[in-house]
Amino acid sequence: MSDVQFGICHICGNYGELTFEHIPPQKAFNWQRAKIYNGYEALNKINGEPAKFINLQQGMGKYSLCEHCNNTTGSWYAQTYRDIAMDVVKYLHNNDPLKHGDVVTFTFKECPILRFVKQVIAMFCSLLPYEENQRLGFDKLILNKESNSVNKELFDLRMYLTPPETGQLMCGPTVVLYKAEESIKSGCVADLAVYPFGFILNLTPEIDVKYGTSILKMLDANYHDRHAFEIALMYLERYNTDLPLPLIYKELPK
Repeated sequence: MSDVQFGICHICGNYGELTFEHIPPQKAFNWQRAKIYNGYEALNKINGEPAKFINLQQGMGKYSLCEHCNNTTGSWYAQTYRDIAMDVVKYLHNNDPLKHGDVVTFTFKECPILRFVKQVIAMFCSLLPYEENQRLGFDKLILNKESNSVNKELFDLRMYLTPPETGQLMCGPTVVLYKAEESIKSGCVADLAVYPFGFILNLTPEIDVKYGTSILKMLDANYHDRHAFEIALMYLERYNTDLPLPLIYKELPK
């Protein structure tokens, strides 16, 4: 892969040289080798056919942001994401292994939760086209560090716990078919998972995605405020750990 790539920045929309954006931040357990498959090659792999991939040596991510947006989001939001991820990993390492469907409640004190959720949205910005980020208002939300203004009726954002041994998942907007009563309907989701967290961005919020816990309320906070908050996260394992696909989880407990 060339080290120099040009294109449209997924956050500001300016055309120019793009920098490599680690998704999630490299210090948040995203430093191991990752294989990136595009849609056609992923289908080949599922069917047992030869499949080409891009081998990323230093963590999962893509060339998606200009240097300014990369550095800005990193300095404003990434450290909070890393700190929360570290706290959760420490808990998981010091307690009994989880089973699929287990729910763990985490309590945080004096935490700048707006920075955390904006880091998550910034990660999804790299997976969505700039035009979609603009439609959702993510560009203005991310580029104004103190802003928490966004139309929550356009999307849902959910969070879960993911196993350390499961393949990393970085999947942009994907049409997912599901059975609804006697018909087949479709939804559009993006799914992202690197231990310990997984996130689901539901772009068809009128369709209920039951996996994970919604974290939209974090957007009610202010940038400089530190909150005590509690969140219950479900531990979800996947059907296919060789090539994870959006929403492919084992059946949830009744």
